[in-house]
Parts: sequence; structure tokens; C-alpha cells
Amino acid sequence: MSTATRRAPHGPAARAGNLAAAGEDELVRRAQDGDSAAFGELAGRHSSLLRRVLFRIAKDCEQAWDAMQEALLRAWNNIGRFERRSKFSTWLTRIGINELYSELRRARPETVALDDSVGERVPDWGARTDRAVESQEFLAAIERGLEQLPVHYREAVILRDVEGFSTREAAAIVGVGERSFKSRLHRGRMSLRSGLDQFFEEGYVR
Repeated sequence: MSTATRRAPHGPAARAGNLAAAGEDELVRRAQDGDSAAFGELAGRHSSLLRRVLFRIAKDCEQAWDAMQEALLRAWNNIGRFERRSKFSTWLTRIGINELYSELRRARPETVALDDSVGERVPDWGARTDRAVESQEFLAAIERGLEQLPVHYREAVILRDVEGFSTREAAAIVGVGERSFKSRLHRGRMSLRSGLDQFFEEGYVR
């Protein structure tokens, strides 16, 4: 009885499956070789994170969407320059934030003061913090607080505390040294914390 020779699966479905199972390094290598499908898989894996970061910084869906689309196009056109010294997500997010800043400068120029007095006062929230952080009101207060921060502080808090990038990754994304990033992060955290003072003073705890 003869045994039929099995052929490897081929065609679009098989290729899509292969891409979905590929590691990031392989996808980057293939994309740098001109494989647009491999880049599409990379973009699909990281677009949600990029869109979320850009929206939290801009607080404008249209600006975030436009910046994301421009970032993906720029990343594809420059994928050959990606040196793999950082994660692809770090590189892509940095491109996205640069594009967003271009949008923001055209829409509403913002001057960011980096004086040391920002956020020096740390409020005492007492014993109600554990109950407060579980409330929807507290989460809404954080969102309002983030929106009121200068954009450089906002991005630092979002990248490090909301999205969980390491200090090194976040500093690379915004294009500053780790020491400068830590300073922005500290000031952003303290400003946000001070801004939540009223939340506790008014007792918004259910």
C-alpha cells in the first residue's frame, strides 16, 4: 500500500497562519526584506497600543487616528532603518508620538514649563485610599487629571504608569535621557496626585 506524499500547506490562508505564528524578530526581518504582509502583521499586533497611547495624550480621536496612520506609513517606509536596538513597539510608539506632536503643534501650540515647583506638594489622602481606588469616580478623576497635565508630563505618566513601559523604553520613545524622563515622570505624578486632592476632600467614595 503506497503512502501519499503530504505537501506543505500553501496559499493565502497558510501564509497568514505562518505570519501569525512568527516571532517579532522574524517579522521585522521579513518586513525589512520588503514583505508588506509581515509588516501588516506587526502593525496589527501593535496598533491598539499605539492608538490607545496617542488618544490618551491627545484626548482627540481624530488627531490620534491621523497620527497613528501617519506613523504606520512612516514606519513602513523606514523599516530598513530600524536597528533592533529596542523593541518594535518602542520604535513605533516613538514615531507615533512624534507625528502626534506635529498634529498638536498645528492645532494648538503648547508651551510646557519644566520648573521644579510643579507637584512639590504631596497631599495626604488619609485612610480612604483603598476604597477610593476601587470606585468609578476615582478612575474618572484620574482621566480628568491626566487631561489637565501639560502634554510632556501626561505622556510620561501614560507610558510608564498606564501602559507599563519600562523607564528605559519610555525615555527612548519620547527621545530623552532616562534622568530627564524620570524628572518629567515625577513632576507628572505629583501634579496628578495634587490634582486629585479635591476628590478626597469632597469624599467621592461609594
